[in-house]
Amino acid sequence: MNPIDLFESLIIPNCEPRVAMSKYDLLKETFLGNLTEQIPISLWKHHPEKDRTPEGLAKAEIDFHKILDHDLLKISFFGHFPCIDFGCTAVYDGAITGSTTLTSAAINDVSDWETLEPLDVNSGELGKQIRAVELIQEYAHGVVPTMATVFDSAMVADKISDKNFNRYADEHPEELKGALDIITDVMIDFARATLDAGADGIFLASQQSTMSSVTDKVYKEFVYPYDLKMISRLRGKTKFLVLHLHAREENEEIRFDRIAKTPGVDGINWEDQSSALSLKEGKKRFKGAVLGGIDHNGVFRTGSPEEAEKQVVDTIEKSGPERLIIAPGCVITIDTPQENLFAVRDMIRSIDSYDYG
Repeated sequence: MNPIDLFESLIIPNCEPRVAMSKYDLLKETFLGNLTEQIPISLWKHHPEKDRTPEGLAKAEIDFHKILDHDLLKISFFGHFPCIDFGCTAVYDGAITGSTTLTSAAINDVSDWETLEPLDVNSGELGKQIRAVELIQEYAHGVVPTMATVFDSAMVADKISDKNFNRYADEHPEELKGALDIITDVMIDFARATLDAGADGIFLASQQSTMSSVTDKVYKEFVYPYDLKMISRLRGKTKFLVLHLHAREENEEIRFDRIAKTPGVDGINWEDQSSALSLKEGKKRFKGAVLGGIDHNGVFRTGSPEEAEKQVVDTIEKSGPERLIIAPGCVITIDTPQENLFAVRDMIRSIDSYDYG
């Protein structure tokens, strides 16, 4: 059966969800590996300019969820949120991702790494994000599970040094390691503070987990040990932890197996529609849930609602509905047609997972 025929055979009149369980139970069962009648869907994007104040970000995230009623609300702080308190500046310059651009770096010379100090995550820019979580939870508590976005240490270090992480790892390894220790503790404190503020889970993002981003030596020495520390320190406090492995290039190879075997990771999200690793293959190599299926830079953004639906149905047919959360591989672009979001959401809500059995 081709994807379109399959989709049409599974349509339920009026696109009403047939699952009686709450979004919380739906998510819990999916992470546990239990097939439920409905496949969860999560949609997320940046909210440029609005996201620079706690009130603005909270209203934007709440409004976005009220419109779409998706099953997992990822709180997307602005793109350089961990960098400002370390001494960086950033602005939104119109990027379709909705993310910000660095305008001044905190690290411009090796000696600058030694000036980094621990941060009070409840004040400054980090404190604003925690306040946003509190405001969002006033709406989301009991309505929809939330997960706060946290960057891993290597990603923060790369951003505050104006993308010179690899150079410092190669030329000044001890200075970088000292800084990574500080950054790791700050990001753990921040993640815990978001959980204290009411977030249900953590979305831990990494941009240094692909073969093209760092060498095996750098990954094993400067990336994975710090990711492991964050995961081990957070897994007892959070209800669930999702890891995002960012792939910058088409058909990029992700270092998947090591992180897939790490205790405490409940879900993994990556650009499955454009990187070398499919959702089907990822599910074979990881026992938790996978988040993906939406080609956020492809037909979801530029195609028709029917094309967006077809692409997601095809992914579900290939990967199977169990341990699956339909989601974008990264942030949905701000120019994505709203009708495509509605179409994919309604299509997911109209599918009975058991019909794939």
